[in-house]
Amino acid sequence: MLSDDKRSKFLQLLKDSTKDEWVWMSGYLSALTQASLAGGSVDISIETPVSLSGERGLGDLKAEPIHCSVVYGTETGNSKKLGTELVKKLKELGHNAKLKSTDTYKAKDLKDEQYLFVVISTHGDGEPPQAAKPFIQILTDCKDKLTNLKFAVLGLGDTSYPLFCQTGVDVDAMLEKLGGSRILTLGKCDVDYDLVAKPWMGELISVLNQKTKTATTQTQSNVGVVKEKKASSGKVTYEGVVQTNFVLNDIGATKSTRHIEIKSNSPVDYEAGDSAGFIAFNREEEVSHILDLLKVPRETRVTFKDETWMAYDLFQKKLSIRFLPDRVIKKYAELVNKDIPNGKQDLDAILTLYPKDSGLNIQELVSILEPIVPRYYSIASSPSFHGEDEIHLTVAEVEIETFTGPKSGFCSGYLADLKEGDKVSFFIQKNTSFKLPAPEKDIIMIGPGTGIAPFRSFLFEREQSGASGKNWLFFGERNFVSDFYYQIEFQGMMDTGLLTRLNTAFSRDTKQKVYVQDRMWENKQELLNWIQNGAILYVCGSKDPMSKDVDVKLIEILSERNFETDLPAEEYLKSLEESGRYIKDVY
Repeated sequence: MLSDDKRSKFLQLLKDSTKDEWVWMSGYLSALTQASLAGGSVDISIETPVSLSGERGLGDLKAEPIHCSVVYGTETGNSKKLGTELVKKLKELGHNAKLKSTDTYKAKDLKDEQYLFVVISTHGDGEPPQAAKPFIQILTDCKDKLTNLKFAVLGLGDTSYPLFCQTGVDVDAMLEKLGGSRILTLGKCDVDYDLVAKPWMGELISVLNQKTKTATTQTQSNVGVVKEKKASSGKVTYEGVVQTNFVLNDIGATKSTRHIEIKSNSPVDYEAGDSAGFIAFNREEEVSHILDLLKVPRETRVTFKDETWMAYDLFQKKLSIRFLPDRVIKKYAELVNKDIPNGKQDLDAILTLYPKDSGLNIQELVSILEPIVPRYYSIASSPSFHGEDEIHLTVAEVEIETFTGPKSGFCSGYLADLKEGDKVSFFIQKNTSFKLPAPEKDIIMIGPGTGIAPFRSFLFEREQSGASGKNWLFFGERNFVSDFYYQIEFQGMMDTGLLTRLNTAFSRDTKQKVYVQDRMWENKQELLNWIQNGAILYVCGSKDPMSKDVDVKLIEILSERNFETDLPAEEYLKSLEESGRYIKDVY
């Protein structure tokens, strides 16, 4: 409730305000309320009065329609979801808005754009999503001056990574360099993207309405910006206990892949197709070796990002010391005044090969290093079948040859070493595009190696829900006897009819290596029948070469189809992808 004095001022303000101003205040308060309920807060010190929500009274704000394109570049589907939402809002206001994907955007269309709004994610260490690279190349190659273009960019990222929303930053800068006029400052969304995305969209709509009503040409960064002040990164961290951790491979295997089950102390908010993120710690022997090279005692106090740590704890729990990116190597080269070739290297290697002649101050070194970033693993369990308080993982152990000898994979080694009863923290990364379709839809799952994980989740989820759609699984590994992960489960699913078809490829069992794409070719006519009848195709596993080989084989198979032949096979495959019928989760 308001005090008498505040209520009097509030009512007087309403009395003195116009209908449009009422709408603005309603949207503003709505956005503040949503942010507060979501666990964050919003800085209300914005310079220009603009709508934060765009959710209420939009019809009252309609102005002269504009022609605009909303281009999304996505890895997990979140950018597409937000782009679709923005197009819907713009159309509700009477604007002519078109939704386009970065991988199908035409270079010739760029010079004709009047308004261009880009919603784009950053993948991994500052990289654009694979699907966004063609669009980035178009901007790079563009020779035209886009003086008639008005643009705004919304970036999605993860503050755990040093180059937060870097692809959004790059696209925003490229459009400005090409002569475009920025009508709204770059929005940067963390994992809980709605906290920034929804106010940003509302503000964009308000700016558009103001521009079309007043015909002003105001363009630059004096436009008000919603400043997010979240208390955390937006991730919900779960505390779990390892229930089991065993090797899936049998005796004689040439590799080691683990099945890990983690039980949480609270329900985990995830769906089949999502991933779990983990922050691993550096190994004790690597940290001790680095401190020996630096000639620094374990207890030495060091400051990193305004926090004071003991040197050993800082290097073990906070600092990234594996595969340092070129930007860190470059800073180190300047620090020691030596030429160091490009290429990711471990910290212990560069300390050994390129020491500072006068001795290296640990605080100088720490100041150029970056924090450990999360690693993500597809969840192999179903919340409805296995319970909402546990997750299962399928983790391949990796051994890497380095300058200082063989090392286990950073996070895979950390997870592999967990024992029953060990505590572990994790969070969920939603994947809005890699999801099960309607229960009656047929699905084709292509998941060699650890790419099997989400499909185990899919199948158990479909079993629990009683979905009527047919399920076809392609699985591949090295050897049938030692590497057929979850064999008993999948054979049981064949017996019950849950799995309609199961095709396996074990590459080392035959003189001529056989892979999942070869099994697809052998079953091409049935594959075409399923596709013609509306089946959704999924691929999970290694990006290179597996997913590319699958693409090539699918194009070959589709070239033999006798339906919808007006499109070449490659374009037809692209149309399946655009319509959500060919979905990848590759790494």
